[in-house]
Amino acid sequence: MLLYSILFPIISLIAIAWFLFRHLKGKNSLTTVILWTVLWIFVIIFSIFPNTSFVFARLFGITRGLDFLIIVVFIVLFYTVFKLYFRVDELQEQLNTIVKELALQNEITSDDEDE
Repeated sequence: MLLYSILFPIISLIAIAWFLFRHLKGKNSLTTVILWTVLWIFVIIFSIFPNTSFVFARLFGITRGLDFLIIVVFIVLFYTVFKLYFRVDELQEQLNTIVKELALQNEITSDDEDE
């Protein structure tokens, strides 16, 4: 048995436990926990039974199992980057709103002090 066949399942189980713990603390939604748990379960399956990647690859019309895994990793990474991009954009909008409100409040209090 190769080292990755032992190491990756252990890392995956730790990651699943971490996401469940964050969900219990209210930091992750149930959807996020389910999606990441499914992803980590696939990591466990592919590390213990590497030939299953060939089955999934053929199912999607890809010739090699490693190519399938690389494509899946890119899809997950792009999803994560886009999700983070939209979250940062949302936070920037909220920050702009707060700054505008504070600027208006300071303008009003400055006018009151002048009188």
